[in-house]
Amino acid sequence: MIKELKELNFNKLLILDTNVSNYNIDEYFNNGSHKIKGYCTFCEQNGINLCPSDNNYKLLGISHGSMSEDYIMALNKKDINTDNWKNDSILFIMESPGMLYDWNVEKEYNGVKKFTTIEWYWIHNRQDKYEYPDYFKGGEYGNLFNSIVFTFELRNAYLTNFVKCGLNDKEGNYKGLYEYNPDCIKHCFNEFLLKEIEILKPKIVFCFGSKPEDLLWNNYPTDYPFHVVGLPHPARLQQVFKNEFFRHLFFNMILESLYKTGIYSLDETIEKYKMFLGKIF
Repeated sequence: MIKELKELNFNKLLILDTNVSNYNIDEYFNNGSHKIKGYCTFCEQNGINLCPSDNNYKLLGISHGSMSEDYIMALNKKDINTDNWKNDSILFIMESPGMLYDWNVEKEYNGVKKFTTIEWYWIHNRQDKYEYPDYFKGGEYGNLFNSIVFTFELRNAYLTNFVKCGLNDKEGNYKGLYEYNPDCIKHCFNEFLLKEIEILKPKIVFCFGSKPEDLLWNNYPTDYPFHVVGLPHPARLQQVFKNEFFRHLFFNMILESLYKTGIYSLDETIEKYKMFLGKIF
């Protein structure tokens, strides 16, 4: 599974100048960045890379997925035992890359210029292990996923964007998923997200925000063979939701789903709720 995801992320979405089958986050840290020689240019080649309502916005930033294993390997202290962690595959879906940052570096490939991520998406640097209530709040992305992985001890969780490229203007501002060319969304879903799902065979799919959940429903070719849960998007911090809102919903909706799908037993669920209550009062 991990090998197939690496091939998809680093030899089809991004194209790295390295042996992808052996590539991991330790090699990334040793190199200092991803060594990128190319990337997917299908939408540009087929004229579906522009925002239909504002052609000043086009596909520029490009992301990739990250797994629990990447977070575990990225720890400053690696003395962690995951033998008793849950092995069930769980998928977390964000919307799309947002603003362009200093780790998005312009590169030309096949006559197309994009600002590719040269850093490991959502992780970037070596980091500490976080657990609830660390980063269970709005405005967090990579650190939130770190905290979810280590709080619930998820060995095969995977975080990705519904659409892998950001819709940006030349200043780096961005448009949301509903502003994309529908053919771009359809292609990116079929070639990347659907393949991620087929590789992972997740038991649960968590969608951050209503847009990924709506588009998953509109594009998935059959009835869901997995449990789908909508979570509040962390960007709702900007909509005056208090962090208590995120803390309660993130923890309880994830735990409820782990129990509902049989990943957690009743006793395990009760123990986690004790953690939740113990860190509130």
